[in-house]
Amino acid sequence: MLNVIAKAEQTVAAGQNIVFTNTRVKSRRCGCSSGWLNHIEGSGIFTITNRTNLPIAVELQFNGNVTAAAAGATVLTLKLNGEAVGGTEMDYTVVTANTYQNVSADTLIPVPAGTSLTVSVGNISATEVLVKDANLIIKKVA
Repeated sequence: MLNVIAKAEQTVAAGQNIVFTNTRVKSRRCGCSSGWLNHIEGSGIFTITNRTNLPIAVELQFNGNVTAAAAGATVLTLKLNGEAVGGTEMDYTVVTANTYQNVSADTLIPVPAGTSLTVSVGNISATEVLVKDANLIIKKVA
């Protein structure tokens, strides 16, 4: 299991990922060369590797506060290999600039035997999004 956060406000450009700067909790099998999950602090990409002969399931849980410098739509999503995961879109329409709203998403993803996948949290809005207090938990459930 891995729990990473990005407490400070960051500007996430359209099409880019949230960068996670601090690790709160890390199980012993995360981040080592033979582990199932790897993340480099200061990156927005997480690599999940299934080294077994059976598929595994991984749960992703995200929450964070979002806004924008101007009124308009903000959209974040959980991403798998760079593509949006259906059912995880987090929409917030900013009425007053710089007014934060908490958004969250939770999903399970299958990881086939002998494969690696990347996961991230990305901005799929047409404009920049401000994010603070971002929190991501990744855990193997089966």
